[in-house]
Amino acid sequence: MGVSYVEDPCEAVRGCHAIAVMTEWNLYRELDYRRIHDLMVKPAFIFDGRNILDHQVLYEIGFNVYPIGKRPMSHF
Repeated sequence: MGVSYVEDPCEAVRGCHAIAVMTEWNLYRELDYRRIHDLMVKPAFIFDGRNILDHQVLYEIGFNVYPIGKRPMSHF
């Protein structure tokens, strides 16, 4: 197994259960997380290592949200 680079975020999440956001780049604030969630394997998880995302919105979309230093928001 190795690391692969995929430029399109929607292609990158196909077949994945989890996303880890580890940067404060604005790109990650502006993604279509509803579409991304639809493309992911469920249950879907998002780890926000910089607390830049709207955790409540992500939870309402259906993600299990794990922000750094904050209480997880899980559908279990």
